[in-house]
Amino acid sequence: MRHGPHRIFSDFLTLVVCAFSLGKEEEKYLSVIQKYNKQEANLFAEALAKLVIEMTGDGAGLVDVLGSFFQEYISFGRNGQFFSPQHICDMMTCMAGPVKQGNRILDPACGSGRMLLAAAKNNRNALFYGADIDENCAKMTVINLYLNCLYGEVAWMDSLSNKFYGAWEILPTIKGIPRIQQISKHQSCIYLRLPETKKKIIPVPSQQVLFEF
Repeated sequence: MRHGPHRIFSDFLTLVVCAFSLGKEEEKYLSVIQKYNKQEANLFAEALAKLVIEMTGDGAGLVDVLGSFFQEYISFGRNGQFFSPQHICDMMTCMAGPVKQGNRILDPACGSGRMLLAAAKNNRNALFYGADIDENCAKMTVINLYLNCLYGEVAWMDSLSNKFYGAWEILPTIKGIPRIQQISKHQSCIYLRLPETKKKIIPVPSQQVLFEF
């Protein structure tokens, strides 16, 4: 095998995110896909088609196929990457109470976005925000939101230290089809911008993002 499973999976996530960015990430897409021959590139397309079919489940969608695959074949639980079982996520969102249209829901350690998908079962018309320190996890969440027509933002960042690496918005187009747009930390709703003074930055706990979102 010319490429290891972890690299192939990571490249697959990148290609999908780029493909749904409506031409804005074409250069990055080409830089990744050129590492693979035509037959291998076709397998990526087949994998995406099968992902869409599998994640629809009973037709209602909101099935975290990517997260399950990642745990079983890629991470093997390394670095504590065991995502909450779906039924636990469903229970927690029920305990949190009803979600109204336009409510903003944040998971600061979102993994593959399973908790956000559970919240969407309560109300798909909320806005969904997730952050994770693992780039692959952030991209899995982006794809899960996109393919379920859920809107919001996902940041690749350390929610405790507020160290930011990148972020993506999932937005509706004029025709109602979602699109993915990469954004900077200055455009992010999740990144915590600390108030500044002329002499120093006022220390504000980064956990503020959990309570004042």
